[in-house]
Amino acid sequence: MLRIIALFFCFFHFAWGGILEIQSIKQTTNGVALNFNQTIEKKDFKSFVLENKEGFRYVYDIPAVLMGKAKLLEFEGGISLRIAQNSPTKVRLVIQSPKKLTISLNTSKKQVRFSFLKEISIPSLFENNAKQESLKKDRKTIVIDPGHGGKDCGAIGVNKTCEKIIVLSIGKYLRDILQERGYKVYMTRSSDKFIKLRERTSFANDKEADLFISIHANAIVDNKNSLEGVESYFLSTARSEKAKNVAALENKDDIESMNYFSKQSVLNTLNTQRIIASNRLAIDIQYGMLQSLRKNYKIVDGGVREGPFWVLVGALMPSVLLEVGYITHPTEGKRLTQTAFQKNIAKGIADGIDNYFIKNP
Repeated sequence: MLRIIALFFCFFHFAWGGILEIQSIKQTTNGVALNFNQTIEKKDFKSFVLENKEGFRYVYDIPAVLMGKAKLLEFEGGISLRIAQNSPTKVRLVIQSPKKLTISLNTSKKQVRFSFLKEISIPSLFENNAKQESLKKDRKTIVIDPGHGGKDCGAIGVNKTCEKIIVLSIGKYLRDILQERGYKVYMTRSSDKFIKLRERTSFANDKEADLFISIHANAIVDNKNSLEGVESYFLSTARSEKAKNVAALENKDDIESMNYFSKQSVLNTLNTQRIIASNRLAIDIQYGMLQSLRKNYKIVDGGVREGPFWVLVGALMPSVLLEVGYITHPTEGKRLTQTAFQKNIAKGIADGIDNYFIKNP
């Protein structure tokens, strides 16, 4: 009966601008994604938490109509998520957990994503072996590119650690996390060796990768206390002085590769679709890194920028260059050598990749 009333209410109000509809629900690796018929913002959600003998109940009320049946989703660790029509104008989403959770609510136009703090595997997705094998065939391929290597130290940190060592360590943590989440992962280098810029994207193209992720650490010569934070870049002509400076630093150690890339190859790479996709990827990864790091550290958001990075030239898939922090900053430079900090960065990058594929399957 409630469903009929809700549909009637939706129809009655359509002429007045319509009502929000939840058109689909998708279970993710660590939460759920809701797709709406209209843009929705965080302020549209009302939430509260209840604690009882069974644990914690996180309740979210949404001014919408659920287009379809109520759903109950089960997660590892005794966590469940139920979404149902609670009144003619309200959908209620309840997350039940035996332990306290940190829940992230992210909105992006017509999509809302609820994510749990801990990564949660979802065995209920695999109903049988045939379905599991089918999913494996469809899994995405990621190429991770730890910058520099071998004779190319990259920037030198406050404790005299080479950038090449830090980014390789983060790359390996990222590889392990992505493999655990079901991705097919390759690394341009998994040891301390020098690889020319053009060979990095050629490797990704040969593997028919879905994404190319190049990992670097930023640096500044003067006023080392003045700059810190994480930044995400995608390939385009630089529009800011800062982007030009960062690109110049990352490009300087492989002049031969830069000479190899003709003007035509750059023009072929800079097609509109790939720029847009790379921009979206950079936004999702930047957000993922900030969310992961800010749980334990004070982190500056350096933003998403475009720049002429030669390591991205030639990639036939969405590609980004990540500056995971300033190796020359007194505090951040030391953190970048710490295992916990590196793992937090890797998790944030992986979360961003997950979110990108949720929105761009």
